[in-house]
Amino acid sequence: MGTSDTLQYKDVEIPATLAGLINHMADVEGYREELHNLGNQWDLLTILGQMSGTGTDMTGTRQGFLRLTSELLSQLGLETLKKTTQELAGKAQVAVDIVIRNLFERTADIGFLATDDDIREFLRTAADLNGQLAEAAPGSEAERELADLLAGHVDRLVARFREYVAKYTVYFNIILMDTEGNVLAQLDRDNDIRHSADPLVAESLTTAAEYVEVFRESDLLAGRGDSLLYAYRVAETNEADSAPLGVLCLCFRFQNEMEGVFRNLGSEGDWSVMTLLDRTGRVIASSDAYHVPLGAVLDFDVEAKFTITRFAGRQYLAKTCATKGYQGFFGLGWYGHVMIPLEHAFNQSGSAGLRQQVDQAILEAVMNDPRLFSEKLRSIPVQAENIQRELERTVWNGNVRESDAQSKVLLWNISDAGARTKMVFEQSIGNLHETVVSGILNDVEFQAALAVDIMDRNLYERANDCRWWALTSAFRKILSQPSISTLDAETIGAILGYINGLYTVYANLFVYDERGRILAVSDPGESRIVGNALSDDLSRVTLSLKGSQDYAVSPFEATSLYGGRHTYIYGAAITDIARPERVVGGIGIVFDSEPQFREMLMDSLPRSERGDVLEGCFGVFADRKGKVISCTSPRFEVGGTLGVDTGFSCLARGEGGSRIIEFDGSYYAVGARCSAGYREYKVDDGYKNDVIAMVFEPLAEVSERSRTVVRRREIGMGVSHKRATGADCIELATFYIGDKWLGINAIHVDEAVTPSGLTTMPGTPDYVIGKFVHNDELITVIDIRTQLRLPSVRFDPKAPIVVVRADNANIGIVVDALGEIPEICMDRVDRASSVLDSQKGYVDCIIKPELHSEQKDLLVVIDPTRLVKALICGLKDDEADAGRPKPPAGSPRR
Repeated sequence: MGTSDTLQYKDVEIPATLAGLINHMADVEGYREELHNLGNQWDLLTILGQMSGTGTDMTGTRQGFLRLTSELLSQLGLETLKKTTQELAGKAQVAVDIVIRNLFERTADIGFLATDDDIREFLRTAADLNGQLAEAAPGSEAERELADLLAGHVDRLVARFREYVAKYTVYFNIILMDTEGNVLAQLDRDNDIRHSADPLVAESLTTAAEYVEVFRESDLLAGRGDSLLYAYRVAETNEADSAPLGVLCLCFRFQNEMEGVFRNLGSEGDWSVMTLLDRTGRVIASSDAYHVPLGAVLDFDVEAKFTITRFAGRQYLAKTCATKGYQGFFGLGWYGHVMIPLEHAFNQSGSAGLRQQVDQAILEAVMNDPRLFSEKLRSIPVQAENIQRELERTVWNGNVRESDAQSKVLLWNISDAGARTKMVFEQSIGNLHETVVSGILNDVEFQAALAVDIMDRNLYERANDCRWWALTSAFRKILSQPSISTLDAETIGAILGYINGLYTVYANLFVYDERGRILAVSDPGESRIVGNALSDDLSRVTLSLKGSQDYAVSPFEATSLYGGRHTYIYGAAITDIARPERVVGGIGIVFDSEPQFREMLMDSLPRSERGDVLEGCFGVFADRKGKVISCTSPRFEVGGTLGVDTGFSCLARGEGGSRIIEFDGSYYAVGARCSAGYREYKVDDGYKNDVIAMVFEPLAEVSERSRTVVRRREIGMGVSHKRATGADCIELATFYIGDKWLGINAIHVDEAVTPSGLTTMPGTPDYVIGKFVHNDELITVIDIRTQLRLPSVRFDPKAPIVVVRADNANIGIVVDALGEIPEICMDRVDRASSVLDSQKGYVDCIIKPELHSEQKDLLVVIDPTRLVKALICGLKDDEADAGRPKPPAGSPRR
């Protein structure tokens, strides 16, 4: 009976967590069915063994495999569930967090644009003209002139809005209202709205916050459904108690933005549906609106690791994540929610061909490392090996003793059933290991893609900022003057300081004239550079820009403008207020790359269920030449060379990949993605700068131990168990030491044992392992690897020891695995002695393969008596050599 934490599933005890899920895990169910069929065979073999009189009772073995079957299927199910839920959680978390990052920038946009002098001036002018219009006689010439004058001001403001949206393409409309909600100007002339009764107008005029953010239907955008709007009051000055002039509203392209987010998170053949939910669980964005429509209300539990939910008559595995926020901004309390139909939730993909792509030594090291797989899971193949080893020893001994051919066949069928059962355990766990490793490779590539996407999105804003701030009317008016006074320079500095206070991702902002002389800075601590002439290529390129959509970016290099550290500096030309074709100066914005890039990478690293970065993981931004732009680990210095051949430098734009590499004494899964740009940035705006993001996750330590090849008895080795007719045959007990297939005439073999009480003897030769008592006789145990020219290995106390008769005493030979007990016809026995064979040789004979057999190996048969004599003789020779006097120095050696 199962406990409250377990339940019975088709005669197998599994964790209750897997209820309703394990039946959808095709791989796990396939192994359960295979093991169930083998269980039926075990039941039959157990009965036959009891009836045969061989004394072979398989009940204990059967129960051992049954217990392991429950453990195996439980662990397979839990690991499969863990992998799937982690994938869902990753998508859900990114879906909401990357949007929140984007919207954080919007809160700064509305706050800054609401202080735009052109908008303030328009509101004052519009208020005055509208007052005059109210007093003018209807239909009069004065009314027409005033209306035309006002329309001209509106056109100029709309042109400025158009400039803004051309740079910040995340917006589709900008609406400006007076304090009564009357619409004075908007970018979208087709949006038929003249007056708004939306409460956001009153809230914008009175709020103590720095912005108003709403997502709902609004009369400002009638007929468009739910819209994401950012609004704030436009006041006379920047002072907190300044009188309001009107309300500015930015309309965000929400569904367009979410389409891009979902597209980047999805993959071919992906059955999951990604959504954003509001606080009530209502779907506000969906990756497949035909599957899960907008407005649908879903059940969710943000605290649960996963939920099984029903929607539209179908069951789903689902995961919900609240945003982690960005710099204290959490938006409107949305959730990332991903759900996948249960029948497709556990489709295993991505591990096919992993063994062909990854060196086997690496894969084995990874599979045996404790950091990826629990001790319980890793112990299952060990337990299966122990059960099978004991079973094979029992069957081997039974065959040595038995003379009845039918009994031998039964014994070997029992052994084969054990081998097949063990093979299922090994294959299932091996496939799980490959799936987990493949999942890690997919994950690090996903995280690298996230990192470079965050970078592109962030730097997109920098390209926008420099171009927009270059259009600041105050800058243009001042720099258009024949001479610039100290007061003018202070005015520019004050504006730059105000901007930098809103946009904290910059270390400094500076404005320079047409000769490249710095006039003002945003950071008072950098005032020492005021008056200096810029000598870099950036200012030269910036001053040669022609249009308001053009910008320039410095190479990523060390600069005195960033304290000698490496960064990007974005620049845009400032043009004459009266003659826009004439460049009168430029603006430079120094990106605070060191903390900003590091934070982007940190936010993209794989994390544990507790939210901690996985131990040893680190992220890197680098260019195609391996120059490090940022790294979360101190092992790579910014500006230095990566120095690790990851093979990713040739990735095409927007392409990614992953592989396992050896680095710093460990095997790492490394995922990479080359930047693809965001919206028009680095896509069709003329700027080219390929950055490759890489995420490193340690998998296992590199083992310096040499890998010892050990053979095992395979099912169907090509030897016959049929008793040969006549007396012209011999029966051999075979075994494996390393990759050698050896045998001893069965008449010399007592049995194979796994002794207890094996004791080492001081002063014995290296090949003597120790002694133990067997059937009241003291047995010496030897290891003949050196004689077989095999590398020595540490003695395995669980290794079988074959007890054989040599002269009048028994000895034990340590072997790695037991083989067949075949009867061999004498026509396959070769006793010919070559002149090249040593006189001290201990080979009794060599067994040739059967004609036309797929088995091509020679079976070497050892004479145990001659083996002991050869070892003793060799020992005496060594002792004799040790006792001979050494020749004097310089004497010829003979």
